[in-house]
Amino acid sequence: MSTFDLTHERTVARVPPLASMSRRVADWLIGLLLGMASPGSPGRRGLDHLLTLPVASIVAYVAFTLMMLRTVDALAHRSPLYLLALLAIPAGWFLLRRPVALGLLLAVSAIWVRMLYLGAPETCDQMLVSRAALSVALGGGNPYGFGYVESVPPGAPFPYGPLGLLTPVLGPAGETLAFAAVAVILAWQRALFTLVFFGASLQWVELGACGMNDMIPALLVVGGLLLVERRRNVAGSVLVALSAGIKPYSFAWFPALIGYGGVTTAIALIVTAGLAWLPVLLWGPLSYLDSVKGAWVVQHRQDQNTIDMPILRVLALPLAALSLLVRSWEGMVLIGAAIFVLMMATDYWMSLGYWMVVLPPVGIVLERGLRAFGASLREAAVQDRVPVAVPAVS
Repeated sequence: MSTFDLTHERTVARVPPLASMSRRVADWLIGLLLGMASPGSPGRRGLDHLLTLPVASIVAYVAFTLMMLRTVDALAHRSPLYLLALLAIPAGWFLLRRPVALGLLLAVSAIWVRMLYLGAPETCDQMLVSRAALSVALGGGNPYGFGYVESVPPGAPFPYGPLGLLTPVLGPAGETLAFAAVAVILAWQRALFTLVFFGASLQWVELGACGMNDMIPALLVVGGLLLVERRRNVAGSVLVALSAGIKPYSFAWFPALIGYGGVTTAIALIVTAGLAWLPVLLWGPLSYLDSVKGAWVVQHRQDQNTIDMPILRVLALPLAALSLLVRSWEGMVLIGAAIFVLMMATDYWMSLGYWMVVLPPVGIVLERGLRAFGASLREAAVQDRVPVAVPAVS
């Protein structure tokens, strides 16, 4: 074990783990709930009955039903084949106690809607600009440092990583395949609320085919983070670094990954990201910075999706330092997401599609927490109903 790892272990040993703090909050809430509903009272009988039901599956199923009905109603004029997505509604009723199967069913319905929507025209300019930049690069030119007439409005530069030149070749079909993979991952992780939000909402269906290029980076991030959880640190770090080679926002997870995984993870991240960004050294780092500054100038304001307070970005620095002390996988995911939001949502140009990247891993963490809370509440309710034996007095 290296000196860095030994020092890291001694330091983080003094930091309260996220799981410990979460258990304390959960225990307090459980005690409050059970204290408000004493055994035998009507409130307690209602609580006991509620705890026998698959509440999470029911809520997710109802939300999916309402959202998919609205989505299909808005799109059915394009093709009657959209109506087939509604078959998941009656079929899902029989899978409420099998959350993984239910999730896979809802994922298939959401994928089907997106496949049918692939014929829609591209109304977003990310892929259009990226394809134009690829043409410049293939012609021997520098894709950075100037604006493209293909952007909306015209004049926006290509502000992504070098790998972002390649993914648009797959077009919206590649984004749909990436969504399908993320949807299956969410179903496998039983993150049903997150799956329903992304899968059944009309705005996310439209975003998936409008020409945005965020779903492939999203797949690489959530896939990489889950591999790291399974102690496949090098493979997981490579995926996250490749995502950063497409969209720089994925660098937000680098400090926490290094804190969680140590030296090996740091080497995998730095080497992979370095290779992915190597072409920028050939084209000139200053030209890339010009593209980033140009993107800020040309992009429309996104008042509905940002708080437009760039000064808050300074908070990312202490968060990055704190993330080096992270002890749990959940903490690593959440603190990386916090850095992501601070860096991206505090300016005026954040695209709605950026939430595709941060919400799947965060949703997995939060929904695990909800399931753990429900299991603890059921166990505490059972124990609270069992009478305590009083020893006989001799």
